[in-house]
Amino acid sequence: MLRRCLVLVVGVWFLSGASLFGQVNTGGVAPKPVAPQRLAALLKGRSEERRAEALATLDAAAIQQAVVADALKESVDRDLRTKHVSLLTAQSLRCLAQSSRDEDIQFVVKLTETPDVNLAFAAAASLAERKDPKLLPSIVSLAKRKEFTQSFGFRRCLVDAVAQVPDKAAVAFLVETSSKFDGQLRFETAQHLARLTGQNFGGHSDQWTAWWKDQSDTFQLAAKSAPATTLLPGREVARIPWPEPLPEFFGVPVYAKRVVFVIDRSRSMASSVDGVTRLKEAVDQLEKAVEKLDRYAFFNVFAYNSDVLPFMTQLVQAEDDNKRAARNFAYRLTPDKKTACYDALSAGLMADANLEAMYFLSDGEPTTGRLVDMPTIVNSITAQNAFQRTSIYTLGIDARGAHEEFLKDLARRNYGQFVMVR
Repeated sequence: MLRRCLVLVVGVWFLSGASLFGQVNTGGVAPKPVAPQRLAALLKGRSEERRAEALATLDAAAIQQAVVADALKESVDRDLRTKHVSLLTAQSLRCLAQSSRDEDIQFVVKLTETPDVNLAFAAAASLAERKDPKLLPSIVSLAKRKEFTQSFGFRRCLVDAVAQVPDKAAVAFLVETSSKFDGQLRFETAQHLARLTGQNFGGHSDQWTAWWKDQSDTFQLAAKSAPATTLLPGREVARIPWPEPLPEFFGVPVYAKRVVFVIDRSRSMASSVDGVTRLKEAVDQLEKAVEKLDRYAFFNVFAYNSDVLPFMTQLVQAEDDNKRAARNFAYRLTPDKKTACYDALSAGLMADANLEAMYFLSDGEPTTGRLVDMPTIVNSITAQNAFQRTSIYTLGIDARGAHEEFLKDLARRNYGQFVMVR
């Protein structure tokens, strides 16, 4: 239930193709101005369609009008009273947080304390956009909720929100988070820390802790960030210092402790280079990656063509028996049929509510499945991943043109990276 509600709350940011912490009404053609009184009437009205139109019309100038800000607060209050928190509630808070009136900001701050966790998070995410250090305690307070320990998506959302605020207290929170959590979250936290501090201790949480102990009293934000990533020739691959050897899939490090590999097995995977088919190379790379997974990690494998074939019905621990079974599963695959990219991506995301990363291998454009249009697939998967926040790494075999852009956009909007293979 928590997962479904929070997807609804934060999904509005992702459906627009914007970052969760982007700006109000960015990009596209500016809507026609509407009188403040008319906007207020629409925002307070019962028609959700008209309310959505009014929210889409709001710009920074309109939000500064008292009649509009008051209408936004009234609509949010009504949603809370009627327990009808929705995408429109989240968007209303996002707009209200752009107000210059202190009473409006305090209204949003108060909502971070509401028992309704999805509304509280929407409020905190909206406040993070202001990048105001004075608001940081209200944002960080969400770490006290049980959802912070229960949900990877909630933790990552909160870490990303805190990291938007350029302040010493944000660094302290991130250093503490790095010491408490491993896997993909530690990787993302290290990226934020490198940007804010100019240091690059990567996944060495003990080094971050020791450094912060020495520097916290005199610390100042970095004027220039330390390099957080290393680019390999022809590949966009993030590499940072890490305390132990990492598995790799086609040269891409696997930081996650809960991970799925999604392998193309369509007919075109029978193409070969120097006698080695694309599918054989994929299976070999999968075997190497799975073999090096930490025994306390959890994983699954999906192979797709016109259909999606899972290795297991759920993630399994990376023990020797499961690794051996995964290898046997992969080596029985044969290239055949068409390419149902959307079905495979959606199934991969549904593999686990706390999935940290997905490695999606594709050698061609989608040709079948529930969705085929590539921009529509990206929008749909981004919405599905709105709260879960799984990092989707896309690996394109000889990807060119629209296929390459599809994989790049999918990775960019879902916290991952695109890598060209061969």
